[in-house]
Amino acid sequence: MAEIQVQQKNIPKLRFSGFKKSWKKIQLKNITIKIGSGKTPKGGRKVYENSGIPFLRSQNIMEGKLDLKDLVFINKETDEDMKNSRTYYGDILLNITGASIGRSSVNTYKENHANVNQHVCIIRIDGTVNAKMINQLLISPKGKNIIFRTQSGGSREGLNFKDIGNMNFYLPEKIQEQQKIGNFFTKLDQQIELEEKKLVLLEEQKKGYMQKIFSQELCFKDKNGKNYPKWVERNIKDVLGERQERSDVGQLLSVTINYGIIKFDEVERKDNSSKNKSNYKKVYVGDIVYNSMRMWQGASGKSEYDGIVSPAYTILYPKLDLDADFIAYYFKTHKIIHIFKRYSQGLTSDTWNLKYKQLQEIKLNIPAYEEQKKISSFFRKLDERIGLQSQKVESLKTQKQGFLQKMFV
Repeated sequence: MAEIQVQQKNIPKLRFSGFKKSWKKIQLKNITIKIGSGKTPKGGRKVYENSGIPFLRSQNIMEGKLDLKDLVFINKETDEDMKNSRTYYGDILLNITGASIGRSSVNTYKENHANVNQHVCIIRIDGTVNAKMINQLLISPKGKNIIFRTQSGGSREGLNFKDIGNMNFYLPEKIQEQQKIGNFFTKLDQQIELEEKKLVLLEEQKKGYMQKIFSQELCFKDKNGKNYPKWVERNIKDVLGERQERSDVGQLLSVTINYGIIKFDEVERKDNSSKNKSNYKKVYVGDIVYNSMRMWQGASGKSEYDGIVSPAYTILYPKLDLDADFIAYYFKTHKIIHIFKRYSQGLTSDTWNLKYKQLQEIKLNIPAYEEQKKISSFFRKLDERIGLQSQKVESLKTQKQGFLQKMFV
């Protein structure tokens, strides 16, 4: 693969060696034998079944791949009524309405055929060009720009088949170059998918350990190989106090469900905080901070920073013989989050609130301090592995975006 130093007309910045000719302009309708969508089956969702013929919806069409986790099926009778909605292996599936408009994937479902609904367009390539390359072109920055312009020029609520067919792209003249590009991205996508599966496996492994360790099904041993003392039931007020210190000085922090306590400027959200922060709460490293209105969803964590947070948050400090990391992990278990939900007050989930007054009466089973340290150390190491794997996935995705930017005209 060679990078072109001086950009020439209709030649990508990066291409495989041995190919020199300029790419040619084509209209999508001239290389396809079908551009059309499916439809909603008679009876709507009532006809969905747990097995049978796959029925693909827009949520199954992701960026460059099919997501079959939320797959539904239809029976043969319904399928017979939807012959024009059938999609076969190798078709390009493009979302044409809604928030996911522009997402596309090659149909990789090999068993016979599937069906699609009216929100998904079937683009069937005629065989003169490489379908895998066309799909990668559609999800590339250049392809997305073409789709955006097509949508803006017509209906802002969706893409119609005529406009899709009239979209213009530049393609390599030789099918061999198309195949190389298509195969290159297919292998890269497979590598990304493999690393994503490893990440999911690690996350599932952590969930399993959380369940077994905090239910005491799996126990740690002391340095002599003996069991630690039995866990002791204690009220939260006996192990965690509430910090009430107020301050307008310090970096603004935020509580998230997935990432715990982070600096506010690392969050992709609008700053709606008051200019007058004199009533904000002071947070110190090692404090447990939680969102009073989202504790039932797991919005809590241990702070790694000194700072300030909104008065809507509750700040807890560990008392003697309580490891902050241990309690932070404990608060993320399914069982404890369910208890937080029961203790939250309010008429609806939008108003549920868990203040310290209610929280302090909740009972927890607390192990000896040394066992707490072993448990938190175990999960920190597991989190480090998950973090490294997550970085690997993101690095590959960034690398792919770079290739998509440079390898298409």
